[in-house]
Amino acid sequence: MHRTGITCGTCALVSSGLALALHSPCTRLDAHSKRYATLVETFEKQFGKRPDFFARSPGRVNLIGEHIDYAGYSVLPMAIDRDVVVAVATKETQGTAQIVIGNTEADKYPTRSFEHDNKEYIAIDSAIHEWSNYFKCGYKGAFEGVKLASAKSFDAVISGTVPGGAGVSSSSAFVCASAVATLTANDAQLNKGELTQAAIRGERYAGVQTGGMDQSISIMGQKGSALLIHFYPSLSAAPIAFPASEDVPVFVIANTLVTADKHVTAPTNYNLRVVETRLGAALLAKKLGLVVPDEVITFRDVHSIVFKDTPFEHNETAQLAELQSLVEKHFKHEPYLIEDVAAELGLTVDEVKAKYIGSIVIRADDFKLYQRAKHVFSEARRVFMFRDVCAKKESFSGHLLQDLGKLMNESQDSCRDLFNCSCDEINELTTIARGAGAFGSRLTGAGWGGCTVSLVAEKNVPAFIEKVKEDYYFTKWPAWKSDPAALAKLDDYIFASKPGIGAAVLRNLDL
Repeated sequence: MHRTGITCGTCALVSSGLALALHSPCTRLDAHSKRYATLVETFEKQFGKRPDFFARSPGRVNLIGEHIDYAGYSVLPMAIDRDVVVAVATKETQGTAQIVIGNTEADKYPTRSFEHDNKEYIAIDSAIHEWSNYFKCGYKGAFEGVKLASAKSFDAVISGTVPGGAGVSSSSAFVCASAVATLTANDAQLNKGELTQAAIRGERYAGVQTGGMDQSISIMGQKGSALLIHFYPSLSAAPIAFPASEDVPVFVIANTLVTADKHVTAPTNYNLRVVETRLGAALLAKKLGLVVPDEVITFRDVHSIVFKDTPFEHNETAQLAELQSLVEKHFKHEPYLIEDVAAELGLTVDEVKAKYIGSIVIRADDFKLYQRAKHVFSEARRVFMFRDVCAKKESFSGHLLQDLGKLMNESQDSCRDLFNCSCDEINELTTIARGAGAFGSRLTGAGWGGCTVSLVAEKNVPAFIEKVKEDYYFTKWPAWKSDPAALAKLDDYIFASKPGIGAAVLRNLDL
C-alpha cells in the first residue's frame, strides 16, 4: 500500500493507505479489508471498472460541549474508526458533467444521478428526506469553496459504517467524504480550514443549521488526541492528549437504538434550539445595555463585548461563571412567548421572526431562553475545565478519570434538565453505564436518542460492555441472547474507541 493524502495548504493530511484506518485498537484488519473489497466488487458490477480512489471521513463522538458550537463556543470531540467511504472513478465529460452515485446497500439507498449546474452547481430540495441530498451537500459545498469554472463527470459508490441517527455524525461524515471525493475527482484542493467551512456550508443545504463541530472533527481528527475546536474568532483546533494515569481512559459508545434524525425532527428540536440561543443572546445583550451589531449575534459575541477589556485565554472559566450569574439575574425562568421577546427587544413580532428565525423552519409556542442560556454558559465552562483536567491544571484533583467523569455527568444533567435534548432511553442507559463502572456517562451528538459516551478504565472495558449488554440490550430485547445475527450486530451498537484520524484519500489499495 502506498502513502496517500489530501493536500491541505501548507500541510498535508497524510495517511499510510488503508492501514491508517486500522490503527484503532477496536478495529479488525480483516473486517476493513473485506469491506473495501466488497466496495470494489459493488463498484465493478455497477460501472464495469475499478474505482480510481477512495475518499473517507469518520464519524465522531463528542466528549463534552453539547449544543454550544452554534452559540460560538468551543467543543471537545474525537474522531472514531467508523466512517463513510466513497469509491470514485472519473469518466469522460461530454457537454454537461454527469455524476452517478450508488450504494453498497442498494435496496435501501437506490442509485441516483444528477447533472452539474455551472451557476448553482446542484439543486438540493431540503424538504425531501432523500439519501443522495447528503452527497449533493458535499458536492455543492466543495464547488462553492473552489469555484471551478467547469466540472468533471464521475461515478461513485458509498459505503458507511457510522450508525445513522445515533448522534455520532453519520450525515456529516457523508457530507465530508463527498466533499473530499468531489475535490479529488476534479483535481482541486482546499486547506483543512477551507474544506471544513465548505462542508459546514454544504450540510446546511439539507435544512439543518449545523454549528460546525461535526465537520471539523471529521476533517481535522488526529490519531491519539481529542480536539478542542474553537469557532471564535475563527475556526481553529488544538489537540488535547490525556495524561498518563494509573487507569487508562477509554470511551465506550453505546447506541440507545432510538433513531434521532435531526434532519427530520429539526423544527421542534435542533433548529428550535438554534433560534432559542439566538434570541437568548439578543435578550442578554439588551438587558446589559450592550451596543451590538445590527445582525444576529451569538452568546459568544455577547461574551466578547462584556469582557472586551479582559483576555479570554486563561480566564475562560471565571468569565463563563460570571455570565451564568448574569443570566440568573436578568432572565425569567418561565418560557417566553414570541410577543414577550419582541417587547423585550423593542421590536415587532414580524421583525423578530424576520431577523432571528428567517428561513429556519421551527414549530414552537414559546421559547425557554433561561434554560438554554444557562446550559450554554455552564457547558462551555465544562469544556475548558475538561481541558484543564487533562493538562493537570487547577480543575485537576489528582484523580483523572473521576474528574473527567464528574464533568461528563454534569453535562448529561444539563442536557436533560436545561436543554431538554435527552430522552428516557438515554437517561436509562447513562444510569446503567454508571452502575456498570463508568466514571461518567452522557449523551453525545444532538440527543433526543442516538448514542451515549461513557468513560471507562481500559482494564474494565470488556466487563463493562458485557454488563451494559445484559442490563440494557438483553433486558429490552431478550430474544437477542439466542440470536446469532442480533449478537453480531451488537458490536456496532456498543463499542470502545480511542481517538482516530480524520478525512483522507486512499489510492492503489492492494485488495
